[in-house]
Amino acid sequence: MKILIVDDEPIAQEVIQKLAGKVPFLEIVGTCDDAFSALEMINNLQPDLIFLDIQMPGMTGVEMLRVVQRNRTQVIFTTAYPEYALEGFDLNITDYLLKPIPFERFFQAVNKAHVWYLKNQQEISTNDDLIRTDQEYIWVKEGKKHVQIRLLDVVIVRALADYMEFIMPEGKVMVHATMSKLEKLLPAPVFIRVNRSTIVRQGAIRSIEDLHIETILPKLERIAIGPTYWESVKEYIKEMF
Repeated sequence: MKILIVDDEPIAQEVIQKLAGKVPFLEIVGTCDDAFSALEMINNLQPDLIFLDIQMPGMTGVEMLRVVQRNRTQVIFTTAYPEYALEGFDLNITDYLLKPIPFERFFQAVNKAHVWYLKNQQEISTNDDLIRTDQEYIWVKEGKKHVQIRLLDVVIVRALADYMEFIMPEGKVMVHATMSKLEKLLPAPVFIRVNRSTIVRQGAIRSIEDLHIETILPKLERIAIGPTYWESVKEYIKEMF
């Protein structure tokens, strides 16, 4: 998620930056120290989540929140003043963090925002040019390291025993996961399951012939469409039939 930090105290900005740096699904796209700058940055950057201080010179965070066009942007208040909590929730904020902010409480708040973000993105219609679910990216664990995968780079995902193999033009990533878990994670109809062990990205299909799929990777063997999956494959790409 893209986040914007709005706080008039440089030290407070640094604290949130350090906390956010520990969370893989957060990307800091901007910081600013007053509400007027924040309004412009929100319009330009379209953040998914704003960490918003309340007591700021010129315009408070509460006042800013009353005039900003938020669309789907979530807000977490960060302040040393607990008396603003009720007013904040009246303004439909996601959470309220009291300074100093412990990491455990920070993670609880951003995870709550992330769950809402994922659910909201899944409700947006998708196509192969713009994936609006987790995201354009997902994080997976390969061995001891975490790897970020751009979904539009994925050609197929294939089950190999207790692992799932992401195959992309630039290489492969092996992940310890189940087919059922990945099927829920990868958005349909961008990704479609074509047999018991294979998920294919629709935009990576070059042709279909005799219940076999040829992908955009010329060296990748053709993929058989399982008989029980043929009808669902046709449903997803029915404009071809």
